[in-house]
Amino acid sequence: YAPPPDASDLPGLEASGEVVAVGPGVSEVKLGDMVCALLPGGGYAEYVATPAAHCLPVPKGLGLKEAACLPETFFTVWSNVFMRGGLKAGEKFLVHGGSSGIGTTAIQLARAMGARVFATAGNDAKCATCLELGAERAINYREEDFVEVLKAEGGADLILDMVGGDYIVRNLRSLAVEGRLVQIAFLEGSKAELDFRRVLM
Repeated sequence: YAPPPDASDLPGLEASGEVVAVGPGVSEVKLGDMVCALLPGGGYAEYVATPAAHCLPVPKGLGLKEAACLPETFFTVWSNVFMRGGLKAGEKFLVHGGSSGIGTTAIQLARAMGARVFATAGNDAKCATCLELGAERAINYREEDFVEVLKAEGGADLILDMVGGDYIVRNLRSLAVEGRLVQIAFLEGSKAELDFRRVLM
């Protein structure tokens, strides 16, 4: 993605550290707070600036290195799964790439919010991690068809997909009536041949 026009030309979208200055009217953070933040750029610099709303407190028990890994995944999952996708307690939620950063975050947040969580991953060890994090069912996509698993459950109410490609059509086949698909990346491509009668139905 292109950076915002006023972003730093240095790389790095996540950082953590101590707040050493705040702008006028900022009340969300104060001097001395330890925070992690999502940035418009410049994360590899000694000092960074970002909107206060992009800062999160460093959770107890985590160091600054670990905390720097949180903002992008948590903000991405919250905005796409809950704000855009509208996931509610009791709904069936499928996340592809369940052992990825986005996937592990999505599993934990969806479970904490009371959803029934399903995840795909590429081997048994990754599936075991998904289960440990709170997935009700982890689907090894090399051995099982996630479409059949979700259809047997009545379909997914929400799917979060980063894969694209042939998953686009398969996701639509996996949805419940009134189900929602949130697409945030296309690791396997952004094009698919689609029969829109399925969407109509």
